[in-house]
Amino acid sequence: MESTEILKEYSNLFEDDAIIQVDEGWDVIVKDMLVTIQLHEKVNLENYGFAPTKFNFIKTTHGWLDIEYTGGDEISHEVINFSRILSFKTCELCGKIGQLYCDAKWMHWSNKKTLCKTHAIKLYYYSLI
Repeated sequence: MESTEILKEYSNLFEDDAIIQVDEGWDVIVKDMLVTIQLHEKVNLENYGFAPTKFNFIKTTHGWLDIEYTGGDEISHEVINFSRILSFKTCELCGKIGQLYCDAKWMHWSNKKTLCKTHAIKLYYYSLI
């Protein structure tokens, strides 16, 4: 699912100028996170009176899912943190099991991505482990 479709489908969870910039391997992680938060807030928002979750951006940064948001409660925060943790072990490109790789042997100056072994080889990325 494209980011514009996600923004439309879950518009109540996003600020007006929000952006989503992730590769399709993480689409499932992002969509599952949004579905879970939307259902949780639909059931609990009125009963417990916490501020609704509003995302400013969801993007890839240095091989992990970078999420900026406001509001939400403890459960929303845990769902978001779990999604970040999943991104550390999921290939950004295909969604298979992955790990952190870098595009140069000098880790500090290289681009980092979470990739499966197949995509790491195709893109000439080096393992950090």
